[in-house]
Amino acid sequence: MSHGENSFASVSVHVGDDWDLRCDTYPQTTPILTIGGGSTQAHFCIAGRERITAEAVAFARELARQAARFAAECERLHAGQGHSQVPAETADNAA
Repeated sequence: MSHGENSFASVSVHVGDDWDLRCDTYPQTTPILTIGGGSTQAHFCIAGRERITAEAVAFARELARQAARFAAECERLHAGQGHSQVPAETADNAA
């Protein structure tokens, strides 16, 4: 389902220990970001997949900023519960 180049959808993924993150890139079309938890996956791509607009770049940058903020908040809460830092290999897998 699509409404031209307008955004559409609503997804809630409650991520547990069975998470999956992936960014698939292609030579001639826009990337696809996949966020998964268990058997549920949410895929994010740019509308009109052949062309990147300034708005698409702004969205990608804001997505990265908000993801970094999300990670920092999770790390703060984790540390506040008396846990040590997340192992580097786990942090690398999430990036």
